[in-house]
Amino acid sequence: MNTKAKELLIKTKRRLFGQNIGNNISTFQGNGIDFAELKEYTYGEDVRKINWKVTARQQKPYVNVFNEERELNIVIGFMVSGSIYFGTLRQKQEVMAEILALLGFAALKNSDRVTSIFFDTALMQWFKPSKSPNIVYAALEYALETDVLKRRCDTGKFVDFLLGSIKNRSIVLLLGDFYEEADFSLLGARHELYAVIVRDRFEEHPLLEGEYDLVDPVSGKHHRLDLDGKLIEKYREDLRRHDERLAEHFLKNRIRFTKIYTDEEPFLKLREMLK
Repeated sequence: MNTKAKELLIKTKRRLFGQNIGNNISTFQGNGIDFAELKEYTYGEDVRKINWKVTARQQKPYVNVFNEERELNIVIGFMVSGSIYFGTLRQKQEVMAEILALLGFAALKNSDRVTSIFFDTALMQWFKPSKSPNIVYAALEYALETDVLKRRCDTGKFVDFLLGSIKNRSIVLLLGDFYEEADFSLLGARHELYAVIVRDRFEEHPLLEGEYDLVDPVSGKHHRLDLDGKLIEKYREDLRRHDERLAEHFLKNRIRFTKIYTDEEPFLKLREMLK
C-alpha cells in the first residue's frame, strides 16, 4: 500500500474512532422495532400490524408502520473523470478517495456490507459486497492510483448501469464533481440515494485574468484562452445555473446531497448529510 493510502487510512480511522456517521435505522420499511407512523389499512396487508386502539377510536382499520432495522447494502459509486485531476490544495481525486474510505469504514463499523464501483464510460472496477476491511483498503488504493486523465464519466450510463446491476434496495452514494447532467430520479426512487459533490473553489471562482495555455484533462487537448473579466463572469454564471438545476433536481426527487471543497474536512459534511 502506498504512503498516501496509509496516511488516509490513519486519518479516517481516527475520525471514526468513537464516532459514527450514521446508524442502521434506514427509511426501509418492515417488521422492525422503530415505530414510524400510522396509516389506513389496505387490502392484503398483515393483519398482525393493525393498531386496535386507533382502529376502535377512528372506526376504520389502521396499521403500524415501522422503520426496519436490518443489515444494509452500502454502494459507493466513484465517478471517474479527468476533471477530478485538479485541486489548488488537494486534488479532487484524493478528497474523493478519502470520502470513499470514510463511508466504507462507517459501513463496516455498523456491520453493513459495502461495495465500491468505479465507472467512466463503462465499468472499470467493481469491489464486490463485503464486510472485510480489506475491501476498503483495496478500493482506497485503486481510487488513489487510477489514472483519470483523458477519461470522461458518462453519468447517464452509470445511472443505467446501477439500475440494472443493484437488485436489492440499497443505500447508494455517488462521488464526483457532477459537471455532467443526468436524470437521477429513477435511481433515487429505487434506492436511498445520496450525492457527494466534490469541487475546488478555484473552479467556481477563477480570479486570474490573462492569456493561458490550458490542457483539458478530459480530452487532453490544448486550448489557448485569453481570460478577461467578462468571460470569467459568464463562466461563473453558467456554472451557477448548472448547479441550481442540479440542486433543484435533487430536491425534487428527495435525493440528499452535499458539496465538499478540497480545502474542507469531508467528515463534518458527511456526518451532517447522513445523520
